[in-house]
Amino acid sequence: MKKIIYVFLVVLGSVSAQAQSKVTSNANEDAVKNYDGTAGHFEYALNSRERVNVNYALTPRNPVTTARFMIHTPDPMPFSATIVDASGKTVYTWKPGQKVYLYNADWNLTALKSGAYTVKVFLENEPKSVYEFQFSKQ
Repeated sequence: MKKIIYVFLVVLGSVSAQAQSKVTSNANEDAVKNYDGTAGHFEYALNSRERVNVNYALTPRNPVTTARFMIHTPDPMPFSATIVDASGKTVYTWKPGQKVYLYNADWNLTALKSGAYTVKVFLENEPKSVYEFQFSKQ
């Protein structure tokens, strides 16, 4: 009898886990479909043999007054960023106080005019940006 109950519980647990997985998958699928932002990743070469994956996001995709900037790495790294307009002029600068592995910053973009902009991501000792991506301000 104990063996039958055990088998029943294992099967029930398996069905429950599959149902939960399907619900989670559907929620993730909806989140991806409805995501309103610019996001992606890039690799940064630490040296000739080591690379680090860097994830980033800027939400919403077309900010009006405020944008949330996120950048994430496995280990703390000293990132900063600038926003340049179509003419190449720097119109916004972000530099956090300390290096961490996950940055979340709210950028006040009220002073920016509507148009296309480029975010340039920098590391502390790099004279050139290590990555760039575009967004449009409403």
